[in-house]
Amino acid sequence: MVTTIEKKSTNTVEVLEETLAKVILNGDLSKLSPAERIQYHNIMCDSVGLNPLTKPFEYLDLKGKLVLYATKNATDQLRELRKISIGEPKIDITGSSAVVTVTGTMPDGRTDDDVGVVWLDGLKGEAYANAIMKAHTKAKRRLTLSMGGLGMIDESEVDSIHGARRVDVDSTTGEVLAISEAVDIEDGSERKAS
Repeated sequence: MVTTIEKKSTNTVEVLEETLAKVILNGDLSKLSPAERIQYHNIMCDSVGLNPLTKPFEYLDLKGKLVLYATKNATDQLRELRKISIGEPKIDITGSSAVVTVTGTMPDGRTDDDVGVVWLDGLKGEAYANAIMKAHTKAKRRLTLSMGGLGMIDESEVDSIHGARRVDVDSTTGEVLAISEAVDIEDGSERKAS
């Protein structure tokens, strides 16, 4: 059985109900054929108004499941499309971590806030400053995804997820090209897993 999903453009995309069922039930894109992965990626883009040519989503192996995560392109487009305004960040340096809290407002008056946290222990100079900027970026992107209706991982969080592996998927064929080494997180420091 085939379900037709009307795109915002004049094109229609036929999607097998089985394909959507696999993703919805299992949350695992590795069970899809390469062509189905491309279809699903494009449907995700279309559902929130993102341009698929800018690669707003990339792939991640998360505990054996292939999932999408949002890139900077996704959050930048979402913030513009949804007219999300982000206020002045609140930065708290507590012990060995930096916590950045941001508040966002939408045109209808809805507000939300989110945080980004990074480990600062042992960092000095430019590395210390970059870590604080990373916490700010995490907070803004998490807020944008939440307010934009996407409950998914952002690329600024990928390297802090134990065992996560970035997966390079050909954007034209859907074929898996390469899988990175897993990241192992211990005591707040990142190192490549062996």
